[in-house]
Amino acid sequence: MKSAVSRVVAAVSVAAALGLTAACGGGDGDKGDGRDGGKSSTSQAKPKGPGGGSDGAGADGGSADRSPEAKKLKAKVLAADDLKRPALKRYEVTPRERSKLEAASDGAAATPAACRPLSDMTAAATPPKAQAHAGRTVAPKRVRDDLVATDVELFAYDSQNSARKALREVRAAAKAKECGAFRAGGVRYSGVTPESAPDKGDESVAYRIGSREEQFVKRHAVVVVRDGSTLVSFVARNYYDPEAVAGEEESREGGGGSDLPGPDKADEAPEVPAAVVDAQLDKVG
Repeated sequence: MKSAVSRVVAAVSVAAALGLTAACGGGDGDKGDGRDGGKSSTSQAKPKGPGGGSDGAGADGGSADRSPEAKKLKAKVLAADDLKRPALKRYEVTPRERSKLEAASDGAAATPAACRPLSDMTAAATPPKAQAHAGRTVAPKRVRDDLVATDVELFAYDSQNSARKALREVRAAAKAKECGAFRAGGVRYSGVTPESAPDKGDESVAYRIGSREEQFVKRHAVVVVRDGSTLVSFVARNYYDPEAVAGEEESREGGGGSDLPGPDKADEAPEVPAAVVDAQLDKVG
């Protein structure tokens, strides 16, 4: 077991990376440009933290859009019958939920403006350049399961070129030093880091991003895949409480602790489950 000192150092490092400092690194690319071939593992972290309210979002993730494009997307987003494959048997499809702070930030300008595509891909709302959106959350059936909750969003564009341009803007923002930390509405994002994207769809982008919610660091692993004129965003998320992690480790070192699941650890960042990606892309296609 790691010492209490090393765990505190790890906790402080993650909090700094996602709270106060801007992380910037090398990028991913279009197909054939540094992708990881779809390799993805399910995080060991439990999706706990402050409860997100539906705040009127309902099962459509906040979209009241009745347009033909929205109806088409809602027919393509994951439903309970799509989780019958063995790799997804411990998951269920739930309404897309979000915090009131996130809901209040819908349509808000980002500072810098070029960073907005990063927060758009994590939001249960239609981006300004898209025609419609539909979303669900694929969550573990039991809180104790060592699985991560994943928000799935489908965004419809008027053409493949429009979708390609939108994804190019996401990729550029993930790589931009100025977007290492930015604000969109009332939410401050930080720790933005581009990642290797899976070889899925026509092209894809992946990145990590963090935000604060109450005492928690809210961590997101984002994969965005373009399938024709549709962008599909997968956002695996969990909550990390630096103070609780440090306190629990000190208790265990002193002979205390229990066998119950504790707070998310510093090295348990979320990962987008490959099975969720495959199931959704199969339905979109």
